[in-house]
Formats: sequence, C-alpha cells, structure tokens
Amino acid sequence: MDLTAAKGLLYCLLGLFVLVAWARERRKRRLTGAPENFWPGTTYAPAAAYYIAAAGAILITVAEAAVEKRAGLTDQQSILPAVFLFQLLGASVIEEALFRGFVAPGELLGRKLLALMIIGSLVFALIHNFDLGTAEGKVNAVFAFITSLWLYVVRFNPLNPDRSLLPCFMAHTVRNLAVFGIKAAQGFITW
Repeated sequence: MDLTAAKGLLYCLLGLFVLVAWARERRKRRLTGAPENFWPGTTYAPAAAYYIAAAGAILITVAEAAVEKRAGLTDQQSILPAVFLFQLLGASVIEEALFRGFVAPGELLGRKLLALMIIGSLVFALIHNFDLGTAEGKVNAVFAFITSLWLYVVRFNPLNPDRSLLPCFMAHTVRNLAVFGIKAAQGFITW
C-alpha cells in the first residue's frame, strides 16, 4: 500500500471514529434526555433540513464545474487515485465536527455568528491548500469558501432548530462525492 492510500484510509478511519463517537453521544442523549456533552450538535433535524443541505451542496458543485468549464480550466485539474475517495469521506465528518461543531457553538447569533462564518470559511478554504497562483486554484478556493458558508447556513438556519451537525455531515459528504463523481466523469481519477 502506498503512502497516499494509507493516508486516505487513515483519514477515513478517523472520520468513522468521530462519526461513531458522535452517534453514541446522540443515542445516549435521546435515551436519557441528557444535555450535550463532548460532541457538538448531537441532535437530529427535520427531513427538510437534509434535503435542502444536500441540494445546496449539489448546486455549489455543479456551479463550480460550470465555472471551470466556462473558463477553460477543466484540463488543469489534478489527477487523483480512486483511493482518495476514502480521504474525502473522512474529511466530510472531521471537518464538520471541527468547523461547524467545536469552533461554532450552537448558541451563537448575530454579528458573532456572521464573523465566525466568514473567518471560519476563509480558514476552511485556506486549509485545503489550493495553489492560489493558478486560475484553477483560485476557483477551487472560492468554491471551498462558498461551500463552507453554505455548511454554516445548514447548521444555523430555522430548518435546523436544534443545530444538529447531521445535515452538515450529509451535505459535506454529498459535496465530496459529487466532486469525486465529476472528476471521475472527466477522467481525472485513476482506477
């Protein structure tokens, strides 16, 4: 197993660990009525929150692919091994637990929430390490920023009154799977 595959599998396992720990606390809270303990957002949301979250993630991904195609940037994408999918799946849980969970307390409102959304989304875009010296990198960074803003909206909107992280996990997973699917359809995934 090469280093890329090992890193992807490790990230996926870490994401699975986070998701299982989060789900255990959610289950305990549901059975006992206990308050939130360690893991943030351990609640459920109404079905509409999941549908809207996923639809927004898909629309952002389609918009990004359309901008890349329109700007002639499609051929500048990096080629990824198929095992990278595991890393994308792990990231969708880990990044949500961190950015929309631990860093974003559910009771935030107003200017503090808005500031957190903007600063958190800037950091989110920057940690993805896009090459900002290229047009492709700039487009990817802008859409990472937009995606992050969307994921904050998913957590802090009236359709998610208990500030559950579950719609965020799902929307981020949908986004990452859609990106992977588009890259695969365009021939940028090695099998």
